[in-house]
Amino acid sequence: MSPPAPQRGRHSPPALDDDSMSEIFLRIPPDDPKSLVRAAAVCPTWHRILSDAAFARGYRAFHRAPPMLGFLHNKRHERPWGRGWRRRHEEYLVSNFVSTASFRPPACHERRHWPAIDSRHGLVLFHTPKRCEDFVICDLVTYDRWRIKADPACRRIIWNGRFDEDWGEYDDEDEDVTWNAAVLCAKDGCDHLYCHGGPFLVALVGSVRGRQMTFASVYSSATRKWSGMMSVKEPNVIEMTGHNAVVGNKVYFPCEQSDSVLEYDMGEQKLSVIRAPFAGLVGAEGGLLVFATVLKPRLHIWLMEVRVRPDRTTALARRRSIELAPKLSAYALLDVSVVGFAEGVGVIFLSTKAGLYTVELSSGRIKNMDREPSLRKIMPYMCFYTREWGRLPTSD
Repeated sequence: MSPPAPQRGRHSPPALDDDSMSEIFLRIPPDDPKSLVRAAAVCPTWHRILSDAAFARGYRAFHRAPPMLGFLHNKRHERPWGRGWRRRHEEYLVSNFVSTASFRPPACHERRHWPAIDSRHGLVLFHTPKRCEDFVICDLVTYDRWRIKADPACRRIIWNGRFDEDWGEYDDEDEDVTWNAAVLCAKDGCDHLYCHGGPFLVALVGSVRGRQMTFASVYSSATRKWSGMMSVKEPNVIEMTGHNAVVGNKVYFPCEQSDSVLEYDMGEQKLSVIRAPFAGLVGAEGGLLVFATVLKPRLHIWLMEVRVRPDRTTALARRRSIELAPKLSAYALLDVSVVGFAEGVGVIFLSTKAGLYTVELSSGRIKNMDREPSLRKIMPYMCFYTREWGRLPTSD
């Protein structure tokens, strides 16, 4: 026997039907998923609406751009070990996640010896030199993980130091070898609103100063194999801590020379060098490459379209500027640099002596995000969190 329906007062407003409630829930901001979970706990009807797969699809389609749930950055730590003449100081990197939404995803925690290399389409690429694999891909919401071993050709790039058999570890890396990598969704026709579960690609590029060579290879989770290592004689050196960008099947990596960007066409297996504005590559937006720099007291942004012609590759750029003073203090402006970009929501990250700030490109609004000064590279984590596939969020 079903329980009796709750009694309504004489002046109670009429109950809203499921379609009306669904329209209301659609308008809950995507960076506030805790409100969706709380609403689902109110009654069985609301739980049914919010748990429905159709609502999750409609919610993502309504908001279009995935929200920024947080960002990752790497911190360098040092600890002594051993005794006497064997005593050494070990330096290692720890990846940190800072939540910017109303909850912390389940898989977000510090990871020692797991420096974050890239974050895109709900995935994070970690370099794991202390494990038996070389990379780990992690979905921070579903906690899915994929372990990747580099093939011998790739290992010569990412393990560019020499192995010390007496100490059982790698010596300092060879400064003549630099590399960078990017992770991206590989679903055909994907709008990147729901990329969970794969497939994905990992693009790896490296360079050797002395030989003036640049290398590239791509890993496919569908085949679990790396492509053949290709190379081109180019003197440009890959910037190891630089941001990359993805436009279609092309990945762009900054070179140490500020006016050069390496284009890796994964479909054609082709490497090209593009001259860029006097600024750092931070990402892509709407099929355009985004470059940014700070020339006090202004933030300058270039949006660049790459055009390939039979004779050469050219780039067309347009620029805009945002005043930082007096929104940033004089102390913060003493040392300010662009360290990240949140694609889809148009947010630039600025690192200063006074902490980490964000600048909204649409409004010019500046917000303090973290008190940590002088951060080097920020990797935003963009992803929807809906009850269709996620765990319950964890409160901070």
